[in-house]
Amino acid sequence: MRIIENLTDIAIHANVSLLLRERGKLVTTREGHNVFTFTGRNLLSKLLAWETVAGVDIPYTNRRVRWMGVGIGTQLEVTTVEGLNSPWKATDSDYLVGIQETTFPTSTSVRFTTEFGTTLISRPDPVAVTEAGLFADVSPAKLTGTGIRNGTEDRGYGGDDSHTVLSPVSGISAPIAYKAFEPLTKTVDFTLTIRWDFRF
Repeated sequence: MRIIENLTDIAIHANVSLLLRERGKLVTTREGHNVFTFTGRNLLSKLLAWETVAGVDIPYTNRRVRWMGVGIGTQLEVTTVEGLNSPWKATDSDYLVGIQETTFPTSTSVRFTTEFGTTLISRPDPVAVTEAGLFADVSPAKLTGTGIRNGTEDRGYGGDDSHTVLSPVSGISAPIAYKAFEPLTKTVDFTLTIRWDFRF
């Protein structure tokens, strides 16, 4: 008789799909598992708890998944990843692009989707994309009568607590999830769709 152990463990299965299309036609894909970083694990642990439960409940964090970014470098997919190895601007100024769609394929899974259109990433020269990151922040800052009521661990970009949204012009933000892959050459003829799936 086979005994199945660890039935009470909660595992997060994360998969990434990168779809390169030309005029809607699929050209090439990259798919696979990715690493859920210490930044991501910290986020989940703090989302489950309140710091204080009183007249005004105060959370540890209000962070949520909001951004995706890509890079042209490579590094090991390990939990200690603290940023894209070589971040690449999606626009003339921004490294990060907002999540465009959030769906729930099943009752225990969530999918984040962003499409990098023909004018993004490759401007105008081809770019060999080799890494991607998923990022979280607080958006929008939650206002109360006495000011901003964010989680006690939420800090704004550059230490400005009145602005808790990551700065898209910064390429040094820590991802909650990271994926390295064989190069995908993005040109102005192609759109690149990235889908990030978490299954619990």
